[in-house]
Amino acid sequence: PSAPPRRARSASRPPSRASAVRAAESSSSAGALGDGWTASQVAAFADSPETRALVTCDLLELKPAELCPELPMYLLRDGDDIVELWARTESFFERARSADAKKKRASPLELETGARDSSLHPPYWAVPWVGGQGVARYILDHPEVVRGKTVLDVGSGCGVAALAAARAGASSVCANDVDPLAAVAFFANAEACDVARLSQTTLETSVEDLLRRSAEDVARFDVIMAGDVCFMKGLAEAFQAWLAEVSRRKPGAVTILGDPSRREQWAPKPGWAEGMRAAATYEVRTAATSALTEGQEVRNTVVWLSA
Repeated sequence: PSAPPRRARSASRPPSRASAVRAAESSSSAGALGDGWTASQVAAFADSPETRALVTCDLLELKPAELCPELPMYLLRDGDDIVELWARTESFFERARSADAKKKRASPLELETGARDSSLHPPYWAVPWVGGQGVARYILDHPEVVRGKTVLDVGSGCGVAALAAARAGASSVCANDVDPLAAVAFFANAEACDVARLSQTTLETSVEDLLRRSAEDVARFDVIMAGDVCFMKGLAEAFQAWLAEVSRRKPGAVTILGDPSRREQWAPKPGWAEGMRAAATYEVRTAATSALTEGQEVRNTVVWLSA
């Protein structure tokens, strides 16, 4: 069975550390986690006052992404700070792991094994990647695509596209990302965008690796979208194949992919999936040092939409 998603709570205050860890352990145990992620990491990075403080720390500031002035989010002040934020997330997990080990009276061998498993992925959730911005802008400009529908945002990161879907009137939005801190960032950003007041959308998160799921497993979603997930050859091939499959999940279903062609040789091209067409192209201009454009002052992102 699929791991049950975490639903947004009606109160703005995040849960206590103990209850958050219990919830994470429950929600992550049944689904397949992404490569390199463990249940202990998911539990340590569950939504709590401590993790909320981490995803809203001094390295981030409340500001909108370039294409989405309607959506204030906690984003890196400077792209170069991603290394320092990465170090802080690893230190956070190491403290949580050590505290848990002491509570369980772990053996020296268990402590050594846990230390080897503590390496984390970079905090991509702190950057509004251009592909996700393109999807978000398209949805904000064409709210009828998601209005009243169930939406799944795969590889959601900071949640810019998922937040756009909520703002556009989706009935429910699930922000999926294998990094559990992305879920915390999404809920923090949803509060910053005042989603609870401005829409009736039900918000959910998931840490499951959905690339291991079939079209039937995600057929309940009317709209499935992904942004900037083709940045590595293996991921680009896997995501394009998966999105091509799920685009046929049920009659009337909508599939969206935003991609800035970071590597031309494996970027989606006309014909990459049956029925997918280039619906819009957006230009993003930003500082040359920004992680968004990786040294380029301008990037164009194409939004692909199922016909």
